[in-house]
Amino acid sequence: MASELKAPVKLKLKTTIRQTETEAETYELWSEGTIVQKRDQTYLQYEEVQEDKHIRSTLKFGNNEAVILRNGDVKMRMPFLLNHEQNGHYDSEFGALPIVTYTKDMLFEPHDSKTSGRFYLNYDLIVGGQSVGDYTLEINYSEGK
Repeated sequence: MASELKAPVKLKLKTTIRQTETEAETYELWSEGTIVQKRDQTYLQYEEVQEDKHIRSTLKFGNNEAVILRNGDVKMRMPFLLNHEQNGHYDSEFGALPIVTYTKDMLFEPHDSKTSGRFYLNYDLIVGGQSVGDYTLEINYSEGK
């Protein structure tokens, strides 16, 4: 049996941001991408277009840790480790901005087909020592064409 799987997938990403004293904001993105499984790691690769910016995103995850990497017009590295703070960075036109994530919940539910499943993440995002919000990311993916 081969230890690597690579297949096209359709993705639905849903991000919910809760900030103190404001209504929760929810964003949905539909995209197509690729799932790659190597050993005990799963990689979802997809492209986002936001306000004329093209962003290549890779979500790498295992059982209790994950990292989101973004390249292109936005560069970012955001690591997650369940019940721990992790240091990352967001590169803006003003330079690299250090960010910290505190992961409160993480769940990976692959389906039997291996090319479909769900990834769920809940974390606090901390910038400059202050929480900027409670974030929930849910990615559902299924076999693409």
